[in-house]
Amino acid sequence: MTIAILGPDDPALAALQDEIQARPEIDARLDIVPWAEYQATLQSALSADTSPYQAVCAPGHMWLPDLVAQRKLQALDPLLEALPAPRRADYGPDDILSSVARECRVDGAPYMLPLFTDGHLVFYRSDLVTLPKLVCARDWAEIVAGWTLPEGVWPLALKADASEILLDWLPMLWAHGGDVIDLHGQPRFNDALGQRALAAYCALRTWAHPDSHTFGNNEIAQALASGTVAAAVSWGGQAAAIFDPARNPWHAQIKTAQLTDPWNATWGISLPTHQTEESARRASEACLALTGPSFDARVTRIAGSPTRASSYSDVECARFPWLADQRDMLAACRTLPAAATRGPLLGALYQAIHRAFTGQATPDAALTEAARAAGATP
Repeated sequence: MTIAILGPDDPALAALQDEIQARPEIDARLDIVPWAEYQATLQSALSADTSPYQAVCAPGHMWLPDLVAQRKLQALDPLLEALPAPRRADYGPDDILSSVARECRVDGAPYMLPLFTDGHLVFYRSDLVTLPKLVCARDWAEIVAGWTLPEGVWPLALKADASEILLDWLPMLWAHGGDVIDLHGQPRFNDALGQRALAAYCALRTWAHPDSHTFGNNEIAQALASGTVAAAVSWGGQAAAIFDPARNPWHAQIKTAQLTDPWNATWGISLPTHQTEESARRASEACLALTGPSFDARVTRIAGSPTRASSYSDVECARFPWLADQRDMLAACRTLPAAATRGPLLGALYQAIHRAFTGQATPDAALTEAARAAGATP
């Protein structure tokens, strides 16, 4: 029986594909779906009477609580405990970083084996500018206003495409003391702090590459590689590409810094509920074998954002210049509360922030509209 695994088009999934090819004794297949189609494909697979996939990839705190509440994923403890002790020992569960391990659990039970992390790092040209080790998003305008750059080089690139902009804005929101929801699960982003944070983010467009409103991961990496920007915030999972000498002629000049209020999501592999007991048993065994220490080392080389403490040893941090900041980010990162990832709130907020950033609405009006669309009570 071939274990079919569903995953999105992400650089780190190339590491899983390589691990599968290097382990022919594990009968597994990885099906990659374009990101724009991934969530719909995942929901279809998990809603089928019998899932066509025995394992699926998902971003921890963003989707996991809902999928568990809908009973579409299986708790892993009973399956893993039934495996031979040497196989569990080879996996090395105690090596998983604590913040990563927490995100793999719902109500204390594990539902996910971690694959890679995606959290905020600052990438900058050290031959052009200097940055402190910790950068507060509130200070961006003041920082870049003091830079003198060659003609044709913009101070910043923002990951401000409509599909990315909420997460790019989050550090600014948190740095201003705001948050997405309040203690009662109601939208809080439209209060005075949120409005001030969005106005500050939109004001950065003066200093940003003019195409920033269309920028996602690939465009940020290309802007750094083309030498047209001095600094940008992107994911640690893009670091290997940004530092790749074959892709970035400025790789030796790139350094990293951290945000004071970073966000992170951990992607992992889970097992659908709608499958036979035997296929779930085989899938758990295969996935445990595929996501051990050797896979994590591949993630470092191919993407840049591993999940194990051993991958952040002094030797590895000396070899990969971004890893120390990636490790510290994972210790300091924040996540979105579960209530914020459910319902229409995030979708409405992505659209609202992009409308404000592109000048289609004022920050106040955009956030008020998003709160209304998210069902805020008067």
